[in-house]
Amino acid sequence: MSDVFCRIWGGKEPAYVVYRDVDLMVLMDPFPLERGQVLVVPREHFQFFYEMPRRLTARFYDLTSSAARALRALYGPKAVVMLARGLRVPHYHLLLIPVREGSFLDMLFSLMDAVQGFPPVPAEAVAERYEALGHRLSAYRPTKEELLRDAEALSRLVYRELESPSTSDKV
Repeated sequence: MSDVFCRIWGGKEPAYVVYRDVDLMVLMDPFPLERGQVLVVPREHFQFFYEMPRRLTARFYDLTSSAARALRALYGPKAVVMLARGLRVPHYHLLLIPVREGSFLDMLFSLMDAVQGFPPVPAEAVAERYEALGHRLSAYRPTKEELLRDAEALSRLVYRELESPSTSDKV
């Protein structure tokens, strides 16, 4: 395959690597919605999450959880959301996105809540939230220095997370 992730795995494309082992890697996203957005990418090429080999599933999501905890520790966002991808780049990957108060994603989730009635709001409020999204839509483009600095900081935290007992094991 010749998609961008296969080329990164093959060493033919540069990347800001946060974590890498024989099967999985975490990369800084050079085109994020929010600062700190990372991609969790398997080496094995498949397009959709339901095509992931069972032998890889637990490790993939364990790494994803560790990376999300590292993002929370480094950036202190309101939440870290994950979004599965595989359509535009036909190689399955997850985006982990720190959501900050008042950000585009925070406003998008507020709109989704309004549309779904959590809590019930008048139609005018839904329209206002929808319109407000257009005013907040701006792309964050990190510098190479920011990507490198963030990759190094996150790398230390992800490795620390992977070495510690999991949160669910502590309960």
